[in-house]
Amino acid sequence: MGAVTSHVFLDTVLHGLLAYCGSGGGTRLPGADFQHERPDPLLPHAARKRSWAFALRSDRELRMHLARRVHRVFSTLAATAVAVFALAGVASADKIALLGSNGTSPSPVIRTITSETGAIVAVDPGTVPCSQITTFSDLAGGDTPGTNYEGPVFSQGMTFGERFLGQTLGAIGDFDAVSGSPSDPLTLQAGALGQNLDVLSYSTNVLTGLGPLGFPDIDAIGEGSIAMAFPLPQERVSFQLVGGNGGSATLTFYGADGSLLDTIVITGLAEASYGFETADATNAISGILIQTTDPSGIGVDNICREGAVVPTRAVSWGAIKTLYR
Repeated sequence: MGAVTSHVFLDTVLHGLLAYCGSGGGTRLPGADFQHERPDPLLPHAARKRSWAFALRSDRELRMHLARRVHRVFSTLAATAVAVFALAGVASADKIALLGSNGTSPSPVIRTITSETGAIVAVDPGTVPCSQITTFSDLAGGDTPGTNYEGPVFSQGMTFGERFLGQTLGAIGDFDAVSGSPSDPLTLQAGALGQNLDVLSYSTNVLTGLGPLGFPDIDAIGEGSIAMAFPLPQERVSFQLVGGNGGSATLTFYGADGSLLDTIVITGLAEASYGFETADATNAISGILIQTTDPSGIGVDNICREGAVVPTRAVSWGAIKTLYR
């Protein structure tokens, strides 16, 4: 309620109450210590005049007193209403990035990408071959809260779940917290009903994990874990993390047998593309687990990879020709 609107509202109510006060006829108003009465017609003329004057003065005093009381009460109510609407506006404005209602516009932060073992190296995403890309355009999405997906999600040659078989799901507040090692071979596992994956239209379709609050709670979207499995082991991959509100994400890279390759921690999250490659240039990346504690949640999109395993040893021209004989 704006300041002008609140004053108009107060004036309208006040005039109504004052009109009610002036309706006369022995009406007793809340908080009044006396009652309006007509003077006794048997009194002498002078006494009746004094009685009328007292009644009129009392009526004016009552109306002025009531006006002051009403104005104070409604001024307080109006201030409270303005504060409530202002806070509501802030809450709405806070729903940025990937819809988390706890998010606030972050101050400029420095992004860091830290490797735990050095087996996976961060690279310019533009250097990653993108002969195959997953954009989730083949899946139903939609406006908030998007489309809930139970079970494994298949999209453009890749498969997605909540975590990998053998791992344990816990929670840190409204966020998924996955622990433990995957089993051999690396196999995806879906989450519980309403807590698996969601596809949301965020300019384009993006895949998000659903946190413990579950679909369609706005504070579940983007706060769950996402596990992705590549059809073939990769040397280099890139993808876009959508949303990001200055929080952090943990990316865990696994081999085909479920072995841990490396853990990458990204801080100062912002909507950006990220590229990674194996330090020894081998095709070892079979799966990635993405977890976050970003206040607005994150999603993933535009996953680039190579379509086939690149041979790591030289092949002679003679050997190639024998394939076509």
